[in-house]
Amino acid sequence: MGGTESGGAGDGVVGGIPGTDGRGAVGPPITERQRLDFDETMTAPKFLEGPKIEYTPEALRNEVAGLMVVRCVVTDDGHVHECRVLNGLPFMDEAVVAVLQARRYTPAMRSGTPLEVNYTFRIRLRLPK
Repeated sequence: MGGTESGGAGDGVVGGIPGTDGRGAVGPPITERQRLDFDETMTAPKFLEGPKIEYTPEALRNEVAGLMVVRCVVTDDGHVHECRVLNGLPFMDEAVVAVLQARRYTPAMRSGTPLEVNYTFRIRLRLPK
């Protein structure tokens, strides 16, 4: 009720250059799952299912509205976790994080490959009419 959201952008590969030791030196291939920062070479995660963002009673009473920015990990199977509020709104931070972590999204994709990414959600909250 009252919320809309859009995605965000990131900075590049976390931990260095793929296929190196993370400092740029050539070494054995990296075998653990890498988490990337979302960038323009990827298809953004899209909402699939989960709860709607609802205003808390306190936020309604205080007529809270505006833009929230929340950075989360979206896994390669579309789950959301490790959310951090970068720009919050009074009485809404915990509620928004709980909803995001209960949702499923399509994963970010690059060249047909699903990726685990750090993704920034921009959520505009508008008071219900």
